[in-house]
Amino acid sequence: MSKPATSSENEYLCNDYLVSKKERGDGSIDETCRRRMCEWIFHVVDSTKLRRDTAGQAMSILDRFLGTSSRRAWEVMRSRREFQLCSMTTLYIAAKMGEPYLMDAKTMSRLSRGMHTIEEITQMEIDILCSLRWKVNCPSPCQIVNHVLELLPASAGPAAERIYSHSHFQIELSAGDYAFVSLHRSTIAIAAVLNSLGGVEPDDDFPLRDRTLFVQSIAHEFNLNLESPLLEAVRERLLESFEQSSGYQLKQTFLPCGSNRSEGKVDCCRKSVEKSPGCVAKEAALSLGFEV
Repeated sequence: MSKPATSSENEYLCNDYLVSKKERGDGSIDETCRRRMCEWIFHVVDSTKLRRDTAGQAMSILDRFLGTSSRRAWEVMRSRREFQLCSMTTLYIAAKMGEPYLMDAKTMSRLSRGMHTIEEITQMEIDILCSLRWKVNCPSPCQIVNHVLELLPASAGPAAERIYSHSHFQIELSAGDYAFVSLHRSTIAIAAVLNSLGGVEPDDDFPLRDRTLFVQSIAHEFNLNLESPLLEAVRERLLESFEQSSGYQLKQTFLPCGSNRSEGKVDCCRKSVEKSPGCVAKEAALSLGFEV
C-alpha cells in the first residue's frame, strides 16, 4: 500500500448518515441497531471461519451505502427488516471480495433462517453496488495496520506480536463504533498502532531509539502530523474501548507523539468524535429481533 492508495480514501469517505435523518418512524434504525448488527456479523464470521477483517469490510460497505442519497438506502434506514437484509448482503459482498471460497446467496438465506430469500439478497446486492458505483474495495483499517507494522524493526522482538494483537483488537472494536464512521480509515489504523506501541512495557527489549525511528517512519510514509488533535482524540477513544471490552488498561508508557499537543484542540476533537447521532430510539425498541 502506497501513499496514493491511502490518498484515494477520500473516494470512500462516509457521511454521518444517522445525524442527517431527522424524521424517524418506529422502525427506523439507530446507533445501537448498527452496533448489534456488527456484533452479529462478527459472530457469523467467526462461526463460518471467515477472516475477521471481512466483518470490518462489510460494515464499511454498509455505512457507505446508507450514506448515499439513493431511494433504496432511505428505505433501509426506515425498516429494521430491510436493515437486516442490507447488513447480511454487505457481508455477502465482502466475503465474495476477500475470502478464498465463494459464499453464495443460498448460504446467506439459510443464515437468516429463511427470513430473506435468495432473490431479495441478490437484488439488494445490485442496489448496493449501483449506489456505490461499484466502489467497494477500500483499503481497510486492518490492511493499513498490517502495512504500517511491516515497518517494525527486527529489534521489536517479542513485543511485535503484542503490537500486532493489540492493534487488530482496536480495529475490530472501531468497526462497531459509529463515532468512527466518517473518519479516514488510515487515521483509525495509525491511532491503533500508536496506542499499541505506547503500551509496550519499558523493560521490553525494544530500544527506545528504534521505537522513535519507527514512529518517524510512519509520519514520513503517510505524510501525517502525529500530534494532530484529531488523531489524539481517536487514540483516546480507542483506549477507552479497549479497556471496556478487555478489562485491561493499555497504559501508555511510551508516548510517541502528543507531547506538544494543545489540550483545547484535543478536547474539541474528542467531543466531535464522541458526538452521538441526533435521535436515538428508546431501549425497548433497540432489539433487531434477529438471532443466529
